[in-house]
Amino acid sequence: MKKKIVNSSATREIDSIVKMLGEVFTEIQGAFTKNRLSLKYQQTTSEASKTLRKSLVTFYEAAEEVGGDEALAVQATAINLSKVFYDIMKLSNQVETKVKGKVMFSDEAVAEVNDIFRRTAELLPHVADAMRTCNPLIIAHVDKEVDELRANAANSAVLHEDRLCKGACHPKASIIFMQMLQHLQDILWHFKALVSENGMPGL
Repeated sequence: MKKKIVNSSATREIDSIVKMLGEVFTEIQGAFTKNRLSLKYQQTTSEASKTLRKSLVTFYEAAEEVGGDEALAVQATAINLSKVFYDIMKLSNQVETKVKGKVMFSDEAVAEVNDIFRRTAELLPHVADAMRTCNPLIIAHVDKEVDELRANAANSAVLHEDRLCKGACHPKASIIFMQMLQHLQDILWHFKALVSENGMPGL
């Protein structure tokens, strides 16, 4: 059974961190969809980046307030939340490269990435609920969605290779597309690590 985190300061940090991660993720998806880096996007990613780093450190240090298995659970959660954050930032970098370079994706590629983007963002609150409650039904839901979305990302990579071979996709767009898929898969893997029984290490 996954150890439940009950320390009040730790659970508050989880809520705060997850909320900020969701806001950043939403802005990144918006920038990708609209192919534009809005002022709100720039402010959100810049401010959240600074705040999240501090919050993750504070959350990790909360382990000192508790002992035993709960301290280990706090530390494992902090590490995996940090990995989600850094992969979201890597995803942001790829979107910025696409927008600034005026790199166009095919309609199929945009639809595939947007679907994974949307469903990954929708899954984040469930990940938070699973971390707070350790409810087996919520954990099973997260596991199922993660497996399905990672399979979809892998399938998109195969379909993309076919489009590339047919000349329907530019090589520069191909690199960005594949890296975006990889970062999304990594984020999903960290979601799975966050709700797992032993807080398995992320990638």
